[in-house]
Amino acid sequence: MKFVLISPQPINEEKPSRKFTAKRALTLFLTWSIIILVLSSLIVNTLHINESEEAYKAKVESLLKEAVKVFEAIRGFPLETVTVEVITIEWAKENWGKAYAEPDIANIRREETIYKALFMISESESLYEAKVEWWGMVISAVWMNKIYVVREYFNPSDKFNAMKILIHELTHIMQSNFSVPYTPTFDGEKARAALIEGDARLMEEAYINEIWKKAVKLPFATVKACEAYPEISFYGSEPSALPKSISRLNYFPYEYGLKFVKALYSRGGWETVNQAYLNPPTTTEQIIHPEKYLANETYKETKSPTINEEGWQVLKNERFGEYFIFVMLAEWIPDEEASKAAEGWGGDKFTYYEKGNNYLFTWNITWDSAANASEFFEAFKKMMWKVGAEEEDQNLWSKHGRYLSLIMEGASTIIIGSDDKTLVQNIVAELASLQVASS
Repeated sequence: MKFVLISPQPINEEKPSRKFTAKRALTLFLTWSIIILVLSSLIVNTLHINESEEAYKAKVESLLKEAVKVFEAIRGFPLETVTVEVITIEWAKENWGKAYAEPDIANIRREETIYKALFMISESESLYEAKVEWWGMVISAVWMNKIYVVREYFNPSDKFNAMKILIHELTHIMQSNFSVPYTPTFDGEKARAALIEGDARLMEEAYINEIWKKAVKLPFATVKACEAYPEISFYGSEPSALPKSISRLNYFPYEYGLKFVKALYSRGGWETVNQAYLNPPTTTEQIIHPEKYLANETYKETKSPTINEEGWQVLKNERFGEYFIFVMLAEWIPDEEASKAAEGWGGDKFTYYEKGNNYLFTWNITWDSAANASEFFEAFKKMMWKVGAEEEDQNLWSKHGRYLSLIMEGASTIIIGSDDKTLVQNIVAELASLQVASS
């Protein structure tokens, strides 16, 4: 919640006018309304913690009934019986954080290796801990077609925010009626999540608009979300405990998804939004640039370079997409530069190998043009300089025993990463000889 300190006006020799205009009356009304809301929320926000479990749940269930009616009136979509469960932060961490992370620990460790090799998180940071911590920020969620609210965060006495959160979750209940296919790539899954979360966030704004338009006539979706909560209602605290890059990746569906779904709504209302579930976006590029989704512009198929080294096992094939590239660069260079360098993305193929305790990866990124490839090439070199990596050879850098090399050919760039310097040099030499042979 933000507080604004208003300094007293200096005393003028000339007496100010005491004319009580309608504008002045409205200003005074709004000022006192804000003060009352701030003071009352400070009192109310401490009360629900001390309520009995029965009284707390009864309040939540009463609000849920009201939220269902509001949701159906706005969206025109009938909902079947919806139930709610009250949980705690620790329950969420144990049952959603650790319960999902622990069986997947081997993949999480590989993912952590990739993030550290690309200098997206520090050597001391744990991706496992970040994933568990993320679930400790949940205010509410839908699981097995039931709404779960976290007692420490969800305050039913703060009706405005509580209703907004329930409207968000009821959107997820509605979405269970649409069959949105899972996509097996990072890029594709972030795009899918952006449609889902963006729709839920736009429904929040639709609810806010319904509240405000009774007093002030405003065009739809011009009211900004209330700042008493974090930007997304799904999470309960600021993401300072998470590495910045992980926080940005996690928040993508909420921030960019809202903008994407707003673009769909502006073309044809809720009907156009609903149609997107039949033809969901496939790339983060489409989410960032909705015009590309509307033009059906998708990713270019990209191949991994052939590796002739023996004994290396492929353990991961991935497409990371435009937003991931932006986050990687933005960890070290200004956002505007990172965004410009990433937006020429056309497709990519990331392949991760292991041999014993060693790792190797290749990341072939296809760009819309040679100029876009060159722009990324220069941004990546600047990133490595900001990282403080040592340039071992031309476009070969090292830090913390990790080696990265970057090659550019036409509209493609290839990043090779490993903890084995000689291996990286050998692969770079092989790829260079192939370039010469094909020219």
